[in-house]
Amino acid sequence: MILRTDTMSEITDRFVIEVGSGTVAHIIDMDATQTETESRFSLGPDVAGKKMCSRGYRDIRFQQVPVSDFMAHHDIDKEGFEGDAPDEICSYCWSNTIKAAGTDQSRADEDVSEKIGTVGYRLRWKQKGRAHDEWYDIVVRPETTLAELDRLVCRFTTLDDFHLRMYSLEDEYLDSSLNVLPDHQYKEAGDRSYTKASDMAVGNVAERARLWEGDRLSLVYDFGTPSRYYCLVKSVYEPDQLDDVLTDNDVITSTETAAIIREKRP
Repeated sequence: MILRTDTMSEITDRFVIEVGSGTVAHIIDMDATQTETESRFSLGPDVAGKKMCSRGYRDIRFQQVPVSDFMAHHDIDKEGFEGDAPDEICSYCWSNTIKAAGTDQSRADEDVSEKIGTVGYRLRWKQKGRAHDEWYDIVVRPETTLAELDRLVCRFTTLDDFHLRMYSLEDEYLDSSLNVLPDHQYKEAGDRSYTKASDMAVGNVAERARLWEGDRLSLVYDFGTPSRYYCLVKSVYEPDQLDDVLTDNDVITSTETAAIIREKRP
């Protein structure tokens, strides 16, 4: 990914280098907030921003310096985040930062920011370990709740109300930034840090996660020995396309605002 020079200053302003007690420095996204798990592994008060990898810990006493100052101090011949990671910076942070910055640039180039939260999606759900053998395409509208989505997911899985399950982003589990539980499990949990599935719509998730084609959602279940299903955003639909998509396909099963339209089964 080659980042445009006109956005490089915005990118380097967004990220800072955090110098701690380890052998390498880490990159912090100052536009993001820590997950609950990351907060638990911080020493002392919460620290601003989110570390771009899951390794090590954070401490309010660690020094944060601008990217350009760090590069100059260590004579690193780079104008920004490009190529391989310097020896002085965590390679996991470096790789994740390039990916995050490149994704943001691509979406800015496509002018999708105004559309997120108003469009529909085709979500291809797969089970980890069986991705090539079995999958199901669910088309959702912005107003589709995760409770509706959960009902459709349970139609093609062996999951039922005896399986504890939680919807999250990417491959997150304990540090999920969604923490969405099916309604009955939310009631039993009695923990207000979770969100009830019927109170969270796909449009809300999209706005929080900047959800677009190629992104993922996860469903983790049976938390003792967690397994998961996940979905890829295969297509994005403008509002006026959604009715055609749902009527031009042989719908397998549906709710008021969503439907399973395609499947591959063994």
